[in-house]
Order: sequence, then C-alpha cells, then structure tokens
Amino acid sequence: MDAIFQTLSIGITRQVRVVTALTIREVRIRNGKNAFMQLFDLLEALVFIIVHWIIFSYMHRTLLVGDSLLLFITTGIFPVLFFRTMSIRAASAIEAAKSVVAVPLVEALDYSLARVFVEFLSFSLMFMFFFAGIEAFGLSKFAIPYNPIAVVEFALLMPLLALGVGLVNSSLIFVFPLWKFAWSMISRVQIFFSAVFFIPEYMPPAVKNILAYNPMLHFVALFRTGFYPTYPTHLLSKMYILQWTFGALVTGLAAERLLRKRRVNHK
Repeated sequence: MDAIFQTLSIGITRQVRVVTALTIREVRIRNGKNAFMQLFDLLEALVFIIVHWIIFSYMHRTLLVGDSLLLFITTGIFPVLFFRTMSIRAASAIEAAKSVVAVPLVEALDYSLARVFVEFLSFSLMFMFFFAGIEAFGLSKFAIPYNPIAVVEFALLMPLLALGVGLVNSSLIFVFPLWKFAWSMISRVQIFFSAVFFIPEYMPPAVKNILAYNPMLHFVALFRTGFYPTYPTHLLSKMYILQWTFGALVTGLAAERLLRKRRVNHK
C-alpha cells in the first residue's frame, strides 16, 4: 500500500512540475511577441461589457436586482466570456502542442491544462481590478462579494467545465473540421440564452424551463449569488452544474485519450 501511495505521489508531483513549466512557458510567450494579442483579448471583454452597459442605460433598462446596471451586466457577461475563452484555449492547445510533446513526459493534455490555467489567471486578475474599480468609484455597494463561497465554487468548477468542453471540441474538430465554425457560432450566441441580461425566474414558465437546460445559466446564477443577497435561485441547481462539469471532463479526457495515437500518426 505504501508503494502505491509513493508511486502516486511521485506521479502527481511530476505532473504538477510539467504543467507548472508549461504555464511559465505560456506566460513568457504571451508577454513576449503575443503580449498585444493577450491584452487585446482582455480589453475586448471589457469593451463588450461597457458597450452593453451604455446601450441598456440609454434604453433606460429597468434594474432587476442590486443598485448598478453595470455590475449586473458584468456579473452575467464575465462567466460566459470566461468559459468561452478557456474552452477555446483548451481546444487549440491540443493542436498547438507539437512543439512541446517532443519533450519527455509532456503530453498535449498538459499543455491544454497550462493554457486554461493561464487564461484563468488573466481573466481573474482583470475582473478583480474591474470589480474593485466599481467599488472604488462608488458605482455599486455590491461589487465586493458578500458570499465568497459561491464565487470560490464558481472558480473551481468553471475551469473544469471549460477544459472538458475544450477537449471534446478538439476531438470533434479533429474528426469533423467544420465543427470549429459551428462551435464558434454557438459560443457567440450563447450569451443571449445564459441569463446575462435578464433573470430567468421572472420569465414565463414555458420559457424559463427550456432555458434551464443551459448549464451556463446555472453558472451565471451561481456567480451572481456571490454578489447579490436577494438574487433569485429557484432554478439554480448545483447538482446540474456538477453533472455537466464532470460529465464534460470525463468525456473530454476519454476522447483525447482515444484519439491520441491517431493525432500522432496524422502529424
């Protein structure tokens, strides 16, 4: 038994070192020749939020919860963009890993993990400053989470879902290349069905029951419960979130493992 635990410990330690090294490599690359692109991706998210805030403010959109339309839109858009960006990076990492898999003990999956982690850090830091700015300028008294546990739950589960979906998409794109364009369209319109600009509990039963099948709707609700004490949670199902997260992760890992040899031969 001790030998098993020792072997497992060595394997985990080695895996952590590999992913850490790839993470450092990815950060250096992005802060080098691709630094502008990384900044552009982050600024694009902020511009997207501010533009929608201006549009809805001009339309005199009724405030559904809290004291700031900007914060309400941000807490809805952030989870969707967070998921979209990490899942895309996870999928593209499998194909972009040709330069690192030649190194012993390094697999494409390790590179995918590293990219998701880098994206997680980038988006998290940017939005932490953004929420802090909302608080500092007195735009909302709810900008600092009142329920940190809900935010931590979101932060733990969302990257896992994004990694799983990214691996699934990578496998589908390898088998059906046109899926890349299909997923691009799906991920872009998803924002309008994920309770970003509305609260699903206030919609007709027939509509909200259909929308409730969208896992992103539940992630948005989970994230918002960390900021708003009175946010409606009748549709929120943490069990549904867990099922989607671990279902996507297991499916993605299995698909990546199944196609690993075919990818090598394809190269």
